[in-house]
Amino acid sequence: MINISEAQKPTMPHLNYIDTIHNSIDLSRYPFAAECQTPPCIAFVGRMAPEIGPQFAIAIAQHAGLPLKMAGKIAPSEQDFFDQQIKPHIDGQHIQYLGEVNHAQKADLLAKAAVAVFPIIWDEPFGLAMLESMACGTPVIAMNCGPVPDIIADGKSGFICSTISEFVHKIPAALQLNRADCRQYVESLFHPTHRVSQYEQTYHPIIGQVLSSQNNLHTFQRQQS
Repeated sequence: MINISEAQKPTMPHLNYIDTIHNSIDLSRYPFAAECQTPPCIAFVGRMAPEIGPQFAIAIAQHAGLPLKMAGKIAPSEQDFFDQQIKPHIDGQHIQYLGEVNHAQKADLLAKAAVAVFPIIWDEPFGLAMLESMACGTPVIAMNCGPVPDIIADGKSGFICSTISEFVHKIPAALQLNRADCRQYVESLFHPTHRVSQYEQTYHPIIGQVLSSQNNLHTFQRQQS
């Protein structure tokens, strides 16, 4: 088994892991923006669920004094959470909910944002939204949870935090990060070409072992006949 992050291993400890290979991203589908829109805003992309943290994104935006644009699915089981903890804060200006957007809308939202927040509170196997944001040039501030340390280069493509108040304090520093560095970081580490090479390197010795075992079996069968 190949896991997509170190955080995934403990969730299925009985499996035979041979390597960790992160997900990749097709950068051609994510437009790079050298500058964010004016006035700057915070982006949040993810399910409207407690463990994904839209309620924390709202608190971060309110304390930072920046507008927040959120996009993501509302599952039937999470409708009550949305109605009680998210919807009352949506005013269409400072806090906006864009609904379940398509790919082009999501990429546009991330590219125009000054910073994206990822305040998860569970060990998610991987966080593709973080890669999508950084691919657009937008730095990410995320909670030190699950795959976050695998994905963000702290101080280069974003910041890793342990508390919500830390998110607010890191926003000014995130606005000073070089957006081109965010894009280059994703391209250098998460390009599909690199992932193909990793899979080949991982599978090559295993395939060799299998072929060797088959050859030994054929040799044994010939000897027995």
